Amino acid sequence: MARKSAKRKAFPHGTDDEPIRSGDPVAMQRIVTRIEELALSIDRMKAANAIIRRMEKDLSSEEDMIAAVVAHTGLSADAAARGIKLAPWQSRRGFTTTNSRAELRRLQQRLAAIARMKERGTQTEKVETSAGAVEIKENADIARIQLIFPGKPDDPTRRVLKANGFRWSPSQGAWQRHLNESGRYAAQRVLKMISGASAA
Repeated sequence: MARKSAKRKAFPHGTDDEPIRSGDPVAMQRIVTRIEELALSIDRMKAANAIIRRMEKDLSSEEDMIAAVVAHTGLSADAAARGIKLAPWQSRRGFTTTNSRAELRRLQQRLAAIARMKERGTQTEKVETSAGAVEIKENADIARIQLIFPGKPDDPTRRVLKANGFRWSPSQGAWQRHLNESGRYAAQRVLKMISGASAA
């Protein structure tokens, strides 16, 4: 059986566990806040690991290590103890930053994607289909790609929409899904299918 890693995270990512929706008007600020919290967490864990490694060389007690980590990193005593006290199956003290670094990169990429979407702004065009002139709208304000039909689509068209991830929004008067590259591709696929052309 593989040995479990002795390294642990100091604390969960940030304090706001609610998912961040791209259409949230304060989504960018919430992502920036999470990025700052993660960066601080990583810095604290790195500082704690440096203290632990140094004190291990000096053969310091676990209690002294915990006190030093608390004093110099801002971690709570409980959090510090999780990185210092060894369970029987553990061989090395310390905290891992691998998951936190991966999450930090993911958030930075998402922040850049939302910024590009906001910069691009809302765009619309009309495409002639067998269901009439369909307006395809990239609604940057709510981060949705929308298909707006001149009337209620027939059953086969609705099946195509649903199969491609679109859902009816009464408040928007549109069939929509998240605005991203997958959403753009799905919209073009729907338009090709309801125009009688072969899907890409």
